[in-house]
Amino acid sequence: MRPADPGLGGGPILKGSGGVNGFTLVLLAAGALASGLWLWQLQEPDDDNGRSRRLGTGYYLKDAELVGTGTTGEVLYRIRTREMLQDPVDGAVALTDVALQYSPSAAVPWDLTADAGSMPPDSDILQLSGEVVAVTREDSGEPAIIRTDYLEIDPQTFIAYTERPVAIEMSGDRILATGMRVFLKEDRLQLIADVTGTFTP
Repeated sequence: MRPADPGLGGGPILKGSGGVNGFTLVLLAAGALASGLWLWQLQEPDDDNGRSRRLGTGYYLKDAELVGTGTTGEVLYRIRTREMLQDPVDGAVALTDVALQYSPSAAVPWDLTADAGSMPPDSDILQLSGEVVAVTREDSGEPAIIRTDYLEIDPQTFIAYTERPVAIEMSGDRILATGMRVFLKEDRLQLIADVTGTFTP
């Protein structure tokens, strides 16, 4: 993993667009009927003013998988989750026990896990929270391990960002910092502030 260009400064938290440019998200759920794929739409009785309140359509999935593909159909990443729940009101998606595997053919693969995740409405950004761990899966050499309690990932650019404290373990060294940007496609890391570390001679 290479450090980022030191001339790059910290930036705002990632913001995603509503579209999916160059990517296709395929929702898979093994045994969806058995595990419970629920769609609902509730209609309340008219109120005193003659107006009705409607709860939109949402879904609940167990042991679900999201697959992100490139423009030619190749698999770029997989997101697995124990539970996935869409809020029927605003469309936000909540995930439990999240595992993300990023395995492009021409880059260093990464594995990310988190206690929880969320996808805001009209956004492609994946927000990981709780105990968040990112690990490289290089064939040779020791992996780099990154730990934090919050991380945002843009699946279109595959840039991960946090303003929270981070700890990085690599080849026996340990580095602490506040704020981080990871360019997963380029295997490149940028630490933003308060960088300290212990290094193995």
